[in-house]
Amino acid sequence: MRVVDSSYLAEGLLKRKELFEGDLLVTLDLAMYEVANSVWKHEFLLKDIQGSFEYLSILRDLVESGKIQSLHVSKDALKTAYSIAAENKHSIYDALFVSLALELNSELSTFDRHQRELFKRARVSKS
Repeated sequence: MRVVDSSYLAEGLLKRKELFEGDLLVTLDLAMYEVANSVWKHEFLLKDIQGSFEYLSILRDLVESGKIQSLHVSKDALKTAYSIAAENKHSIYDALFVSLALELNSELSTFDRHQRELFKRARVSKS
């Protein structure tokens, strides 16, 4: 099992399908909206994809098949995320994925360099 953020899911969906192979991927329900927004951006602003509903259908199939498990934020994870965001002056969105990874004692897979650093700092301060 690995916790993955929206950047990881979008990369896998749009460019690198192999990212979905292997472990169970766990994410927040928030990621579904962020990935849908990324697909929209690629189709209508960047104009480097077509057929966005196919991409969204693939994402939905991955969730329905259990390959991706989408969770709601727990009360404790929200509290932890808020503290992480406040201490690091970082967005609550990124801190939520960090908090989930800490709560599940998992690595965080992300393509966001700032979020990766936030996770490293949070993991060290939790120890």
